[in-house]
Amino acid sequence: MEFDSELYPGGFFSLMKRLEKREHPFLQPEQSLPKADVEFAALWRQTIPEDIADPDVTTRYDPEHKLQQLRYEMRGQSEIFALHAFLIAILRRRPTSELARQLFLRLWSEDGARLAKELAPRWLISAATTFADHGATTDQRLGGQGLALLFDLIKLHDSERRLSGRLNSSGFPRIKGRSKDDLAFDLDGYSLRRGDMDKNILARLWRHGENDQVIAPLCQRMLGDLVREPRTVFARIQRYKNRRAS
Repeated sequence: MEFDSELYPGGFFSLMKRLEKREHPFLQPEQSLPKADVEFAALWRQTIPEDIADPDVTTRYDPEHKLQQLRYEMRGQSEIFALHAFLIAILRRRPTSELARQLFLRLWSEDGARLAKELAPRWLISAATTFADHGATTDQRLGGQGLALLFDLIKLHDSERRLSGRLNSSGFPRIKGRSKDDLAFDLDGYSLRRGDMDKNILARLWRHGENDQVIAPLCQRMLGDLVREPRTVFARIQRYKNRRAS
């Protein structure tokens, strides 16, 4: 079935072609990967030199160039972060590398707590996306998919919202005399003061971390950050609930 759309000309055929182009695989990526039994502790101890050169552009499908590009971006940090990012980059391509998958899952199995503590949010979201595609268990795949989608939608929603010039930590004021617009698809409006959808979303995602020790550190870090962050829709709607409680 084909869908054309004024929002996305060409419909899903166009969207899928774009995705497939982005997923074009690296050329022999396993030649740039360490062995499956690499000692991660040694990589944690190694620091990427601050003075490394920005690599010359070769081809976007050259895995060695991608690795050096990531190392340049992460200069001054541990080599383990460059490896982690490189594994993610390889695993986003199709067909992918089984060695990269083994290394990614082993790294999170052995050092997940440290990774979750030290990775920047950008790479936490990328790790969640990689779990969604390559997790070893249902909880890893569903947990990764849920976390990645949640944070991507927060970024999408609040990037558009901040065009208003309002702080993301403050809600919109009610405009007196103006009726509320209908929701898309004729959905019922969410009750900001009484609804529990936000709590159910977070609880279901937290459960995946409770069920699987490998993805648990990632779930705990990302969801822990979310419930402490005042600049998301989750934080803003709590003010309406707290207003009712008072």
